[in-house]
Amino acid sequence: MKRLLVLAVVLLVSACGVKPTPVIPAGPAPTLRNAPNGAQGADLILYFVINGRLMPVTRPASRSVGVDTALSLLLAGPSYAEAADGYTTMLPPGRGSIGLAADSPPTIKVPFAVAQLNVLAVNQLVCTAFAAIAAENSWIIDNVVALAGTDTTLPAQTCQAF
Repeated sequence: MKRLLVLAVVLLVSACGVKPTPVIPAGPAPTLRNAPNGAQGADLILYFVINGRLMPVTRPASRSVGVDTALSLLLAGPSYAEAADGYTTMLPPGRGSIGLAADSPPTIKVPFAVAQLNVLAVNQLVCTAFAAIAAENSWIIDNVVALAGTDTTLPAQTCQAF
């Protein structure tokens, strides 16, 4: 009887059949994108800061918007509701035009100095630009953009959302 009990316990413990496996890479996390070809019900992704971290914020839009418009909205700062939820920006208040120039590499041109921007501010611009480019079903060769301000042009950057 004792042997039967030991055998039953051994079978029960070893019979689960689940073997440990390593993490399987599956690509990037899903994101919301603007509807292609100017369709209605588009979503716009802007990157703001909350609790010291860069986070995407989705805003509904009545139409698909381009990179220049997305960057202008980013520069305008979080909406009242977003600010109430704790989102903020590390970017200086913008006055003037902002946009993505088709240089090599493509360059975000801003109306303020960029040399003293912290990493979160730089990534707010870069990540928002990449999200808008992806929403247009487009891409950038080498996945980098430069950032040019009134004082200097920073080296090519990638989106470092963390």
